[in-house]
Amino acid sequence: MSDAQANTESPATTLNAKLSDLSTEISATADKLSKAAQGAVTRLSESGNEFFQELIKSGESLRAKTGKSGDAEQWRVRLAHTLGLPTRDEMDALNKKLDRINRKVNKLAREQKAK
Repeated sequence: MSDAQANTESPATTLNAKLSDLSTEISATADKLSKAAQGAVTRLSESGNEFFQELIKSGESLRAKTGKSGDAEQWRVRLAHTLGLPTRDEMDALNKKLDRINRKVNKLAREQKAK
């Protein structure tokens, strides 16, 4: 195409050519993004599976060390302390102390009434 022909192109033709180029570029970019997303999902899936397998190995190792499937009571005690909650044994001890205090208060109240 000569310079004279290029200058005689209509603005609509120039605009259409630019839009076509832009459309091609957008399609190529969208395709790359789609492939990148698929790759990311695949990599995360593989990493997640590897992490899960590591957790299984850790659990098996712990089970081998303890010689049993894990002491549930010890686990509950650790969890309670982590959460700042009293354990069952601590609650039992506290209830016993409250019972003793109640008995003493009731005894003092009876003695006070008798006077």
